[in-house]
Amino acid sequence: METLPRISSAFLNLTNACNLACRYCFVHQSPAHMSLATAKDAADFLAGNTEDGRASINFFGGEPLLMWDEIIVPLTEYIRGKYGNTFQLSMTSNCTLLDHRRAAFMRENGIGLLFSMDGDRSTQEANRPMRNGLSSFDALKSRIPIILEYFPNVMFRSTLTPDTCGSLFHDMLFAEQAGFRAFFTMPNCFEAWEETDSLRQQMRMYSDHYIHSMRGGTPFLVFPQLEKYFKKILLRNEAIQKDTFRSSMGCLACGKCGLGSGKYAGINLNGDIVACQEFFSHDDNYFVIGNIYTGVRGDLRESLIQAYDSSPAVGRSCTSCALSRICDGGCVANNYILNGDIHKVPDIYCTWSQILFDEAVYIMRVLGGEENEVFKERWLHSVG
Repeated sequence: METLPRISSAFLNLTNACNLACRYCFVHQSPAHMSLATAKDAADFLAGNTEDGRASINFFGGEPLLMWDEIIVPLTEYIRGKYGNTFQLSMTSNCTLLDHRRAAFMRENGIGLLFSMDGDRSTQEANRPMRNGLSSFDALKSRIPIILEYFPNVMFRSTLTPDTCGSLFHDMLFAEQAGFRAFFTMPNCFEAWEETDSLRQQMRMYSDHYIHSMRGGTPFLVFPQLEKYFKKILLRNEAIQKDTFRSSMGCLACGKCGLGSGKYAGINLNGDIVACQEFFSHDDNYFVIGNIYTGVRGDLRESLIQAYDSSPAVGRSCTSCALSRICDGGCVANNYILNGDIHKVPDIYCTWSQILFDEAVYIMRVLGGEENEVFKERWLHSVG
């Protein structure tokens, strides 16, 4: 097998604790946390593996801001003092504990932010209640201006649930009107989705909003996840013309996250290296590929890759799916956790992918047919 990239970028699990009680959280909540010594050793491990002079850490959890004084500040100072700005830092956070002082420290030290919030009050409180019973929406009202002041390009990252997906477009408009520029969302695959018509209707509302904004040349909330499907249109057409089936790197293990095949991984509380951060609190060792103190196990990485490439991923109605020729197999971690099989894709992932593809085709036909120059620029950016 071709030599795999050395792991130099990781989600760092600072703690299994969180101040929210999100209904879909995959972390087994506990007060356990990483020691500062282990965090520093993890940084040194990643820096020692870099092949291009750049390593990266995403502060993750649980809620990483709970470890602000214990790990984030001293680790950041350690990294910046030893490795300078070649070491990229970021954080995934619910931001309920963010304030001006912390945001200023993050900006001064080049710590990027991915902000997790599900939407307006009803959606946020249904999906992401505070552990103490208070409103997380109220906790964030005064913090959203801080977030946007210090991180104007931050992604608004949400999770869809069956009970709240009917408010998706409303929640997207909430994010847009609050001042966010980019949005990302995924359906929670660990809940039963008995109907998805409302999800399709909500996305058509966004597509019409996208078209209207393009026609007017007005700023709007960009959904990069949908725009990625512009390129999938071309890839599908190419696959049909060449009569190929899942031949692109994005459909194979070596082009896929979560299998330890790239430079990205997760580092757990005890220094274990996992192929995907969703396994931080999972009891199964199937995705553990080493430890920062004993090194990465090449044989374990290769076994995951070979297992994935041994057979194609399967989902609902593959034979009739427009994306079948270029299917990326979904999220291998979710596949495994839900089905015990890295190849079996949850139904809702298939449905969501088909919805995004259909909406990309709809937008392309409308704006492409009008030869809209603003859209043409975004199209070229998306497929380039």
